[in-house]
Amino acid sequence: MEAANQWWGHSKEHGWVVLDRNLPDNTPGVKENLVFFRCRDSVTYVEKRKSWVPPNYNFAPNYIRDLAPELSTGAAEELEALKARWPEFEAHIQKEHQDAEDKVAAAIVEAEKVHKEEVKEKKKAAKLAKAAA
Repeated sequence: MEAANQWWGHSKEHGWVVLDRNLPDNTPGVKENLVFFRCRDSVTYVEKRKSWVPPNYNFAPNYIRDLAPELSTGAAEELEALKARWPEFEAHIQKEHQDAEDKVAAAIVEAEKVHKEEVKEKKKAAKLAKAAA
């Protein structure tokens, strides 16, 4: 069950990885960073888009094709087992993405609150200065 919105590949550094195209950062375009999911430990990490090229990253079918015959069968089986876990991986990715969005939203609310307090204090100081004059 492979969705068209996933790019499965192998990284020299990270092993099997998935690029979930449903994440806004991972849509095709000019954004500088991509968010990858590393299958071996269920960790998401950010990579520069310009680094998403061979030999750093290889599209899964190409990676398997280029392996020695005695390694390619095992790698193909490993990939299929990982793909079967996609619903679990996808849920993890979505939760991490939502948590990050929630943190950003909370930071924005807090910044707005601080700004309003600063404006209020400046007005109060201006009134005191005017009254003292």
